[in-house]
Amino acid sequence: MAGLEAAAAGGVRRPGRQSAAGGLAWLVAGRSSNIALSIVTTAILSRFLTPQQFGQLVPVMIVISLSMAVFDGTFGVGIIRSPKLDRERVRIALGNCLLVAVILAGALVATSPLIERFFHFDRLAELIAAATSVILLRAVFVIACAVLQRERRYKAISLASLVAAPCGSLLVSVPLAISGCGAWSLLLGTIAMSAVETAIVSRKARLPWRVTISRAGLSELGATEGFFALNQLLNWAALSSTSLVAGHFLGLAQLGYYSRSWRLLDIAVSATSGPMQRVLVPIFAGLQDGGSAARATFERALAVAVPLFAVAGTFSCLHAEAIVRALLGKQWLAAIPLVQILFSALVARCGYKVSESVLVGFGRARSAALRQFVYLVALASGALIAVRWQSAGVALSTSIAVWLFYALSLGQAVRLLHASLSRTIMIHARAAALAGALLLFHVLAAVAVARLSYWSGEMVMAIADALFLGFVLFTAPSWLVDSVLRALIRQRGRAI
Repeated sequence: MAGLEAAAAGGVRRPGRQSAAGGLAWLVAGRSSNIALSIVTTAILSRFLTPQQFGQLVPVMIVISLSMAVFDGTFGVGIIRSPKLDRERVRIALGNCLLVAVILAGALVATSPLIERFFHFDRLAELIAAATSVILLRAVFVIACAVLQRERRYKAISLASLVAAPCGSLLVSVPLAISGCGAWSLLLGTIAMSAVETAIVSRKARLPWRVTISRAGLSELGATEGFFALNQLLNWAALSSTSLVAGHFLGLAQLGYYSRSWRLLDIAVSATSGPMQRVLVPIFAGLQDGGSAARATFERALAVAVPLFAVAGTFSCLHAEAIVRALLGKQWLAAIPLVQILFSALVARCGYKVSESVLVGFGRARSAALRQFVYLVALASGALIAVRWQSAGVALSTSIAVWLFYALSLGQAVRLLHASLSRTIMIHARAAALAGALLLFHVLAAVAVARLSYWSGEMVMAIADALFLGFVLFTAPSWLVDSVLRALIRQRGRAI
């Protein structure tokens, strides 16, 4: 829903302070609950499904995410940005979106044998054919969700997600996985979740039963929302390219290891930088005149986010084996180096949410398309070069591409706001020093727990690392911990 969020930031009407605070509270509650559920279901499903079975579903999810990129970047954004929204316009948007969904679903069914040959996965065409039902459901969902988001009815959106996610995962996917249904358990759970979520938001948005198909509406949409759609499609292509390469050249098991490792990173990103971007985009949208206010806000956000993500990424790398054992199980131990490689780019993966919030809030859609294209080229070409080193090589090339995208985005934000380059560099240098200090402490402390059992030693080291970080953040000199971050930590500490 990135396109919808971006459009909402510059939307047609601004809510009052109370409604904005209430909407944010519901969004945070819904996101937090879904992340907790995702962690639980990941831990359960990974113990009943093999890496090969998870790999089977990756091409299917690529297909589903393509439909969301098309619908979200065009029809959803069109509704939110429409200067006047009446029932007839909703009918036209819903009719045109369903028309595109039917065409896309038919094209995917027709080409599913070719997709199956590309990935060399037996019976993949059957999974893709079944997944087209999700595409039709998502066409309705995007329109309903856009209407609710335009009206700032975030509570309805969050409630739909809170109800649908357990229905799909706990009531469908988990029982089917335990009974031995393999990849079908994941797909049927996705279908069930989409059906429940679509039904709820459609009812809340009061979508019309009668729809209208309008060629003029499609032409107008392409002219007004073209760059939003292009950005969504380029982002989809970029994020899908590494899985396409891994699936074609490496097979099901390696694709399964890579996809689950990326999923763990995605959970961390969703828990932290996702809500952060929802807050920052409207803030920067309200500061489009630039000046010192926007510059100061940007530098403060970086001063807090970069060091915290640096130590969180380092902590995750140091305890990657425990994370994999706890969340995925023993059959996934081969994913440990992939998790370490991907989490080494946590600063870039989460940090670019700050710089992109500036660029989206200031309406730089054309430059966003260029950055997404560079990101796509870097990910795809890097994966093709690194595929000879199996999934670990693909993970490494992905991390390098993420750092490149962050550098491009950060550089443009600094230039746009005329922010201090030296302060930006110092923020990152301090973050690197904090991460290095944690690494050195961990190596030295590991000697003391070498004779303990694995889990006992791991728990002692995790607690020791956390205590060390807390001590450093509270007591370190200003050259190591930025004054903005120190003030925030002390404020939170007094509140607790």
